[in-house]
Amino acid sequence: MLQPFPASELGTFDVVAVRFVSSATTRAAWAHAVENLTTLLKPGGWLQWIDSSNFTLYNSVAGTSRAACQEIYDGLEPFRAKDDVVIGMMMREPRNLRREDVWRELGLLDVHEDVFSTDRLQDPALQLRDKGTRNAIVCFLGSLQALVGVEESGWSEERIEKLKVAAMKEIDEGVYHTLDQVCMVGRKAC
Repeated sequence: MLQPFPASELGTFDVVAVRFVSSATTRAAWAHAVENLTTLLKPGGWLQWIDSSNFTLYNSVAGTSRAACQEIYDGLEPFRAKDDVVIGMMMREPRNLRREDVWRELGLLDVHEDVFSTDRLQDPALQLRDKGTRNAIVCFLGSLQALVGVEESGWSEERIEKLKVAAMKEIDEGVYHTLDQVCMVGRKAC
């Protein structure tokens, strides 16, 4: 999405859908990506971009610690700082890709935004909240494995394993996470 597309692809799609790519690119690249992706659209075609923002940890039981889960999430800071990669683009973009006027500047009309929280979609009776939180923590821990052995990172196999055990206990006791999902759509001018 950051490189020019083949000429045979330009102007050929009615819909281009983008999902959860903010953590794989830098802030500086987001507006360029929208411009580039728009070249794929036929006149009147739609661009849809869904991404997340606002990772937040909550306690469903008063007095429950969420310190281990928070330490794991905070441990991702070196990845956020590197090349200005941001987890959760929509709230932190300086030009704010959630602003309709920015999308219009990028050549899109009929811009619309929908925001929904994963908390709304999760049914505790079905344990989806629990599974989603465990999945997020395990993914974050996998990312932190890349810092094991990096001088002055402070991350070791032992620390990661200790935090994993503590985080899973916190989740057992009611800690969960939410993310806002932001869906932006815009139509390419005819």
